[in-house]
Amino acid sequence: MDRLHCLRAFQTVVDAGGFAAAARVLDVSAASVTRMVAELEAQLGVRLLQRTTRRVVLTDEGAAYLDRVRRILADLDEADALVSQRSHTVSGVLRVLATPVLASVLVAPIVPRLTAQHAALRVEVDVESYAIPSVEEHDVALFAVEGVVDTGLIARRIASGVSALVAAPAYVRRMGAPSHPDELVRHHCLRYRPPGQHAHAWTLWPPDRPEQKVRVAVEPRACSNHLEALLRMALDGGGIVSVSLDLVAQRLASGELERVLDGWVTDHWSLYAALPSRRHLPARTRAFLDELARQTAALLHT
Repeated sequence: MDRLHCLRAFQTVVDAGGFAAAARVLDVSAASVTRMVAELEAQLGVRLLQRTTRRVVLTDEGAAYLDRVRRILADLDEADALVSQRSHTVSGVLRVLATPVLASVLVAPIVPRLTAQHAALRVEVDVESYAIPSVEEHDVALFAVEGVVDTGLIARRIASGVSALVAAPAYVRRMGAPSHPDELVRHHCLRYRPPGQHAHAWTLWPPDRPEQKVRVAVEPRACSNHLEALLRMALDGGGIVSVSLDLVAQRLASGELERVLDGWVTDHWSLYAALPSRRHLPARTRAFLDELARQTAALLHT
């Protein structure tokens, strides 16, 4: 027995003045309404309605029960309306997980715009270094991986691009620019080290000739699992770093950084937003993903 349907059937019979009228209101058969009220009475062990050929009349127990049923159904309807409204309103707490560089470059510019547009929204940003995120405690978790990878997560691809080598002009003036990947062994290389892994060799190739890959085993002058720290070292003239060209597009345009081994790339990458579920995304999550797409598109076209 569906208790809620039986309660609604009982209330509707009383309000509509009969079983046939209630059936028309509920868009079910009169037999179904009769059965639901009978099941409710059997469950309670009391008669709620006196049935005659002309009308139905509440018993004393039925009148007392109806008063409570009205309050219960009204509370349920109010709760349904509240949740339905919230699902279409950008409100509540949005919990975002991001790596340090993604938090700085992508998430930080989004948050002020979202909270300015939606007064009932709060945003919590957790910043951690990870390869593949855990999404259980977050609405959205951002991560970038090489190529298109099956991580087992429910994830939406936001963008893709390439990484290449960059350095500060001061470093290039001091140390010179390599003309071939093999010359990197004589340079100060700043290496990203994924959490729990060792810095591996750089593999470079011309984008239009991916089969011509060159693998260079370099001994890094510095390595870190924090890409922003490596970028800071590179900006201060500390060496050459591999980074997404989109993330440093503004610094390249301003002259703070310049390409090293222009015409060679080190990675193909994809940016993903991992989600706890594909269904029933809250409005706050949809609003964040829309802003993320716009922010990423702006970077890609800088």
